[in-house]
Amino acid sequence: MQTIFTLLLLFAASLLLILIVADVWISFKARRLSYQEVQAMPVCNYALLLGTAKYLGEQKALNRYYRYRLEAALELWHAGKVKQFVVSGSGLHENISETVCMQADLVAGGVPTSAVWQDPAGLRTLDSVIRFRQQFGQASVCIVSQPFHNQRALVQAGFHELNAIAYNAQIVGLKAGHKIHLRERFARLRLWYDLVRHTPPLHSLAEVPISQHHTEHGA
Repeated sequence: MQTIFTLLLLFAASLLLILIVADVWISFKARRLSYQEVQAMPVCNYALLLGTAKYLGEQKALNRYYRYRLEAALELWHAGKVKQFVVSGSGLHENISETVCMQADLVAGGVPTSAVWQDPAGLRTLDSVIRFRQQFGQASVCIVSQPFHNQRALVQAGFHELNAIAYNAQIVGLKAGHKIHLRERFARLRLWYDLVRHTPPLHSLAEVPISQHHTEHGA
């Protein structure tokens, strides 16, 4: 019994160490490519706006992760730092499409419809990164999300030879977003598995293209 307990303790300690190493390495690797101040950024051809649900719960409360990402994206546009947007998220089967919502809110904030592309098959961050690379090649891109999310996306972008930087949206406090932050720790561990296996996107561009659409206002 004591041997089993010792083995379980060693396993837990090893897992914790791996999580810490993965977390620290990703944060360090992405630091020089992440920006906090919009004026310090170079101009990019595209912004890759990573999706999340606009509303949460039965009360349909506005998701602060969504709100802050949209605000960051509009800061880039109005500062002249990006020329077009690719809004990438879950938009295939949901009642409320993330990509439709993001496009509608960008257009409401002053971005012309002609400057927005939708990728409704950006079901995972990895899918968003690979599918952007497959369609737009070496075009310069600024990834837009919260810092912890941007860091992981930048590592994936570097592995797939994407010419990417990131602009950090405002963070959501640990108390309000503790589930997201806990999930991120394991997502960083999964990242290595996907990179080693060269995991492809769930949907190819032939199946679900990245394309432009008319704006559906009031999403």
